Amino acid sequence: MKKKQSATGLFFSMFLRAVVVILVVVIVCLGFALVRSLIHGKNLKKAEADTTVQTEIQTDELLTAEKTEATTEVIPADYGIKIAVLNGTDTGGLAGAWKAKLEEMGYTAVDAGNYKGVTTNSKLYFSQDKKGEELAALFPGATIETEMMKEEETDVVISTHDVLIVIGTNDDIVSKQ
Repeated sequence: MKKKQSATGLFFSMFLRAVVVILVVVIVCLGFALVRSLIHGKNLKKAEADTTVQTEIQTDELLTAEKTEATTEVIPADYGIKIAVLNGTDTGGLAGAWKAKLEEMGYTAVDAGNYKGVTTNSKLYFSQDKKGEELAALFPGATIETEMMKEEETDVVISTHDVLIVIGTNDDIVSKQ
């Protein structure tokens, strides 16, 4: 004969089973997250290696090339710089258009966002080590700012970027098309 469990015993038995099932689900999710982060880490190392190879190839080409006529085209000096392009106008999609243009030129780490305000002339902000100063050639009327902007002036986390570009109405490539 099977012994009957009390209501309390039955409750704790079911509660214990539920806790075990929840723990198994949590362990499986953590395992999945660990595998995913390991795979993502390998992809980042591969991307860094590819960037190093591209920079070495570009340097070799520049060293062996003969002098040619001066050109207004800007050639990225460092593909590893992180750039934030901020729309400082009322024109929708302007930061995205500049992001696409910079990516076509070879810059790989470009984010687009919005500047909380409107400006006529573009503004350039460079990090302490002055990475990306060659970008100033794209914005001839821009001002080079000496003090970094405040986080509340934009919807992008600016502390992670080497260069901040606030696009003004003078450099509106969307409306001029």
